[in-house]
Order: sequence, then C-alpha cells, then structure tokens
Amino acid sequence: MTPTYFGWKMNLGQRPYKAAHEWQKRMVRYRLNGMIRDTIFYTTHPHVITIGRDFQNSCPLNIDEIEVHQISRGGGITYHGPGQLVIYPIFDLRRRGRDLRAFIHNIEEGIIRAFDDYNLKCGRKNDHIGVWVKDHKIASIGVAVQRWISFHGAAVNLTTDLNKFYMINPCGLTPETMTSAEKEINQKITLDDFESNLSEHYSKIFDTKFDAIDMNELAEIIDLEESSQTL
Repeated sequence: MTPTYFGWKMNLGQRPYKAAHEWQKRMVRYRLNGMIRDTIFYTTHPHVITIGRDFQNSCPLNIDEIEVHQISRGGGITYHGPGQLVIYPIFDLRRRGRDLRAFIHNIEEGIIRAFDDYNLKCGRKNDHIGVWVKDHKIASIGVAVQRWISFHGAAVNLTTDLNKFYMINPCGLTPETMTSAEKEINQKITLDDFESNLSEHYSKIFDTKFDAIDMNELAEIIDLEESSQTL
C-alpha cells in the first residue's frame, strides 16, 4: 500500500544538548516554511538535565556539575545521557489532524511496538504520559508545538545509567520508578538497532515512508552551513 506521506529520518549521533536544541528550533522554521519534510531526528546526549514547563520548584535536586537547561516542552524535570535514544520528530501537524494527544499516543505506540520486537511487553498508564513496563517507566515523552510544528519528543532508556535519575528526585515519580531495557531483559540493545526497528513502526503508524538522509544531503536542499557548524 502506497504511504500517504513521505518524510526523512536522520541519525545525528551524540550531540550536546544545547546545540541539538538550537538545531530543532531551526528545523521547526524550515518545516513551517515547507523547506524540509516531516523528519525524525535521532540522537543521544552527554549527561544533561532538562526542565520542562510543568516542573515544580519544590522538587529537591541533587545536581552536581552537570548541564541544566530550562526548555519549552511539556512535562517536568528529566535526565538525558549515554545509552538513551532521544527522538525529535519535526512534523507538520496541520496536515495530520492538529491533534496533539493523538500525536503523543502515536509516539508512544511506536516505542511499545519496537520493544515488543525484543519480547519486552510495554504499555501506558492512564495517569502518566510515557511508556511503561508495569509500574516502571522506560520512555519519557515531552512534546511542544509551534504553529502546529512539533519539536522535542521522547527519550528511551536502553542501556541508560539509571543511577543518574537520583540526581533529580523527580516529584510524583521516585527515581526507582525509572527502568531500562537492559535492566528488564538483561540485554544490551544498541541505539542503531532500536532506531531501525522504531523507524519501521513509525512508518506504519504515521503512514509515512521515512527515507534516510544525512547532513550533506540535507545541506544540498537548504543552506545549513551555519547549522552544521554549530551542531
């Protein structure tokens, strides 16, 4: 069956959070102006703490010598680091029903289906956004939109050092709530392997053929000299 949409996917490798955040904002502008397709960017970050709009200042923090960024996504405070696949879908939701709740549901669904490929059964909890293994959270979701262009996205714990979550003592969820694929099935799933499976599921869920594109190919389409240097 011919897909309804055509998009791109790009693996950025490991990138500093600040540079990737600026890159996202630039991609949002390009998508809004029709210069790029709906694109999923995959990356991983060095150790960093991000704080979303819903963070409550009463939460105790144990952050010591680690980058902290306050950003515009939904959700509270979380940790990003090695062994965690971060997913940034830059999508034009104007042509996908302008339904943010459905969009978040689809992001979760892809992760759930991808983990099923490794015989790891995941699901949702009615009172918490994200992907769960029973009462433990394996993927966090935090999405923002600007004029119906999505940015930010999801963070999936594959071989993440779960001890890092003790730095932030997140309100509502204790650090013990966080889990990883490695902890649940005693298997080291690589970022590239999981990304490949996840992309296949997202193609079906979003009814989109995602073609791989690299930085040089993208630069030929739009002027990315400044972006490439800062990323």
